[in-house]
Amino acid sequence: MANETKVTARMDPALKSEAEMLLDDMGLNFSVWITMATKALVNEKKIPFEVKASPFYSDENMKTLEERFKKYKKGSATSSHNLLEDK
Repeated sequence: MANETKVTARMDPALKSEAEMLLDDMGLNFSVWITMATKALVNEKKIPFEVKASPFYSDENMKTLEERFKKYKKGSATSSHNLLEDK
């Protein structure tokens, strides 16, 4: 280990815990996983898994949201509802 470097990352504790459990089931740990992912990145010259934008930010969805917001600002096409049931 004399010829290794330390890598530090921040992440949500719940996400880390869940990932650690999955890696443990596979007989791995974070250090091994990071090394594997980094070797794949270097060997393939690309991120070794698909990375895509959230569909929330798609052009179609953003257009729909903008149209709805315009209608809301005009006071038209809005409806009200109770978020909590009356008891």
